[in-house]
Amino acid sequence: MKEKKKERVLITGLCGFVGHHVVEHFLKNTDMDIVGLDKLSYSSDGMNRLRDIDAFDEDRVKVFTTNLGDENPFQPGLIKELGEIDYVIHIAAESHVDNSLKDAREFARSNVLGTTNLLEYLKKYQPNLKKYIGFNTDEVFGPAPEGTYSKETDKFYPSNPYSGAKAGQWAMEWSFAHAFEMPICITHTMNIIGERQHPEKFLPMTIRKILNGEKVILHGVKDKMSSRKWIHARNVADALEFLLEKGEREESYNIAGEEADVLQVANMVCNVIKGRDLREDEYEIHDVHSQRPGHDLRYSLDGSKMKKMGWDEPVGLEETIRNIVKWSTTRPDWLKI
Repeated sequence: MKEKKKERVLITGLCGFVGHHVVEHFLKNTDMDIVGLDKLSYSSDGMNRLRDIDAFDEDRVKVFTTNLGDENPFQPGLIKELGEIDYVIHIAAESHVDNSLKDAREFARSNVLGTTNLLEYLKKYQPNLKKYIGFNTDEVFGPAPEGTYSKETDKFYPSNPYSGAKAGQWAMEWSFAHAFEMPICITHTMNIIGERQHPEKFLPMTIRKILNGEKVILHGVKDKMSSRKWIHARNVADALEFLLEKGEREESYNIAGEEADVLQVANMVCNVIKGRDLREDEYEIHDVHSQRPGHDLRYSLDGSKMKKMGWDEPVGLEETIRNIVKWSTTRPDWLKI
């Protein structure tokens, strides 16, 4: 009897923070083989994240280096090595808002042109593709006033070049789904946290500062702190696996976590490390608009669509932060301490 062919998923940006958690989840929870594309920029830290996960299996994970934003990233040799793909999860992107304010061109190249290059490759060489999930951000919707939650069908109002480029990515994916009937759906998610996150990000930076006895920097306006919904990368990976089966063409899905302002998150961290909230002399509030132009005070997603479909995040925020802090204190190398 002929052995059933294993399914293969192409994950872009798999060496990065979110990508390596998705790889870990799929290695542990599916029997799929994984093919990855990554340009191995500063944020990837080489393949260190992949090698650091217990479940990493070189027989099931193949990584190829290319820059999707180049003029022709899919050379004949790469196309041959990639072979037939069943699923695509497109995570690769430039995502640092501050960098986008300094020079937006690389964000347009990576997020818009890079996505278009990937879609053209799939259109031409992967006619049997079963599902493509585009990975997008809550920031395309712009600021969410208190008490409002962005729905999948809301208009886009990007506030900075990063979110502008992600809106462009969404437009290309949506247009390919419509024009060529490609099996494309798109997700929006929020502040993603987890182990091995780049130390420039808020959570690992806060952990490091509290451990070192330094003042924690919080952003807000007057008496209001910046607020986001937070979610662990493994919860996101669980949602992506769910959508490989349940997601439909030309549909968007919000992967929403739990809302908390930056002081609440910092206090959760401090309680794990010191058993108490931060004292007022242990943090500084910086005005979000003057210190970080293009950043909005609040983003928030409506996650009711995914809940109605039967998905909810497996691990809540307080447990998530407690686990991340405890792990980080045993792995100070990832905090750059």
